[in-house]
Amino acid sequence: MSFLQLVRREMHGSMPKLLFMSSVGGISNASILAAINTGVQDTSSGHPPGLWAASLFLFALVLFMRAQQFVTITATAEIEAIIHKLRVRLMDLIRRSELLEIDKIGRSRIVAAVTSDTAVLTQASNMLCFTVQGAVLILFVGFYVAYLSIVAFLLTVVIVSGAATIFHYKNRRLSEQKGESAAWERRLFDRLTDFLDGFKEVRLNAARSDDLINDAMEVSKTAANIKIRTQAETFKMIVTSQISMYVLLGAVVFVAPNLSDTLGGASIAKTTTALLFVVGACFGLVQSIPILLNANASADRIARLEQALQSTLVMDERRPITAPKRFERIEVRNIEFRYTDKFSDTVFKIGPIDFTLQSGELVFITGGNGSGKSTFLRVLSGLYPPDSGEILLDGGPVTDANRDEYRGLMSAIFFDYHLFQRLYGIPDADPVEVGRLLTQFRLADKTSLSNGEFRTLDLSGGQRRRLALIVSLLEKRPIMLLDEWTAEQDPEFRRKFYDELLPELMQAGATIVVITHDDRYLDELHLPARRIKMDEGRIVEQRSMGE
Repeated sequence: MSFLQLVRREMHGSMPKLLFMSSVGGISNASILAAINTGVQDTSSGHPPGLWAASLFLFALVLFMRAQQFVTITATAEIEAIIHKLRVRLMDLIRRSELLEIDKIGRSRIVAAVTSDTAVLTQASNMLCFTVQGAVLILFVGFYVAYLSIVAFLLTVVIVSGAATIFHYKNRRLSEQKGESAAWERRLFDRLTDFLDGFKEVRLNAARSDDLINDAMEVSKTAANIKIRTQAETFKMIVTSQISMYVLLGAVVFVAPNLSDTLGGASIAKTTTALLFVVGACFGLVQSIPILLNANASADRIARLEQALQSTLVMDERRPITAPKRFERIEVRNIEFRYTDKFSDTVFKIGPIDFTLQSGELVFITGGNGSGKSTFLRVLSGLYPPDSGEILLDGGPVTDANRDEYRGLMSAIFFDYHLFQRLYGIPDADPVEVGRLLTQFRLADKTSLSNGEFRTLDLSGGQRRRLALIVSLLEKRPIMLLDEWTAEQDPEFRRKFYDELLPELMQAGATIVVITHDDRYLDELHLPARRIKMDEGRIVEQRSMGE
């Protein structure tokens, strides 16, 4: 999809007015030229400029100014409104998509579309206004040149058409190169993310650090080389356009008189003046080509991303979701799930798995790294739909139609959790309860809640996990899923979790599923619970504990 197609699709009310005012701007510009030529002709004949020419000049000048102001301001406002709609629509599609599909699309592609690609559209908005007005100006000046000399007009058409044909074929190649450049820039964004998210690992391992910077340098160099080739071709096009304009002027001055006996000096002077008048507009059009090409590429990437996100939605209707407040039993029957990592082509698989979760139950899931614990928790939570088998909620199957309601039973802190600055989705949090929980989790002197927003999230890893657990408790959902929650807690708070927090949650009727490696604490636990061990994506052992 091109930038113009995107604008035409998204802009509704102002498009006819913009086109009309752009035409008015072009006509008034051409009228200024006609008035000037008339005044010059009067002066050349020994007479003062006529009142009609002066009046036309002033009227056209005022009309051009008003049209220019309207077009630039309105077009900027409309395109910014379009960008706003695109951003909101993309974010809405993202939030309604499935986790697996978002992983496949890739974070860098999404971030680039919402930020840098929309910024390119903003840059192109003003250029689009001048491009439309320039095109209209060239059209009406072309009519004026035809009125002055058919021969000059035909030469203009031949030379401009030839240049335009060359531009068209070169633009197609440039669009492909710009798409390739954008893909390499997204890869560079991934490398930058590696530097930031993996900073500790990079600083701890010099070999990893060297390999990463070498890879980033290679990606950056490739992206730069593609950009250099693209810019070089673009600049060649600009130079070609300039030469085309000069060839056109030379043809009118040196060739046209030899082809027409009726073309006198006055006509040549008027025609040359007219063409000089539009040379600036032509150069502006050519210089706008790189910006519009970038805008076309950005609009195409946004459209493709939107299409990809649309295709992932299992239900497009925006229906109200009523999360159940309680449940009796969740059954996982013979489920299997697999996915392929897009970077390493490694296949991850769990299943077949049979599992039952009763209301008010405490379940610990143990097993080595890579045994499938976290993947199983994502399937259990409904974030990953199983490839085969089924999940039953109180005897009824969980399907695409009710999966959102099923998810509403659960709050979760995954190992790669995200902590939000605001209490989104919890509009009526009790300040007294928040204060009590902050004190209980020893965070009262570290942060606080004001107007639904935490004062700071600049906390240690263990403290951030405690704050995430407070948020989960404030959600007041029947099921809590915890993936290695104690991993970053000090021994004192880890003991507090097993000896105090879990008993309190169980007494309050919560259903809890915990992934853990704390074998020593589990052996000493006296709560009624079930312990499950996983290996190679399957449940290999189940036993009751604390009874």
